[in-house]
Amino acid sequence: MDSKHHPIVAISLVSFIPTISILFTLNYNDDELTSQIFFMACKLWLLIAPAYWFLRVEGREISRSPADKEGLAMGAITGLLMSAIIILMWYIFGDSIDTKAMLAEMETTGLTNIRIYIAGMLYWIFLNSLLEEYVFRWFVTTKGIDLLGSEIAAIILSAGLFTLHHAIALHYFGFLWWQTIMASFGLLSAAAIWSWLYIRHKSIWVCWLSHAICDVAVFGIGYLIIFG
Repeated sequence: MDSKHHPIVAISLVSFIPTISILFTLNYNDDELTSQIFFMACKLWLLIAPAYWFLRVEGREISRSPADKEGLAMGAITGLLMSAIIILMWYIFGDSIDTKAMLAEMETTGLTNIRIYIAGMLYWIFLNSLLEEYVFRWFVTTKGIDLLGSEIAAIILSAGLFTLHHAIALHYFGFLWWQTIMASFGLLSAAAIWSWLYIRHKSIWVCWLSHAICDVAVFGIGYLIIFG
């Protein structure tokens, strides 16, 4: 295989971009406008790079990634079950979270404004979750299979890379080490389920539905923290 077609190159092109975006926004930069521009540039890269690799480097054709009824049903069921676990964990451990530190960090992003929060919620539920499924479930998982020759290994790789930037974000939002570990385990498990759904049904719409339902639960809890 030509080195430029090696799957590790493809995976490296996108896997660490969300982590870089979070570190830049929450640790290295204090200017809100610069952070927003960098955030948008990273999202644009995540959208374009996999498509360019798939269409131009590999010379494949566009697919709408159609979903069947069984797949959508599985997406809905897994999303509802994971949402129930998220809500249960919040009910059990919510009082241990430093919500003041979380609110202080959210103020720098504007999310404590109800209008911005709702706009952000709609973006993350309907667009960002779809972009993450496109990148981590379709692109990284399939390239991981090419690289490692194993669906299970590819699922672990994709789930680990997906969890990385979320764990860093939780740290900066004031989560304690044990809370970050618990949440990361949940994220790792969810990401593995979504990759498994993609491999089984070959449709990002299936895993996106599950992911979006979970995001509804997360933003519902976020609403209670900020405005409740």
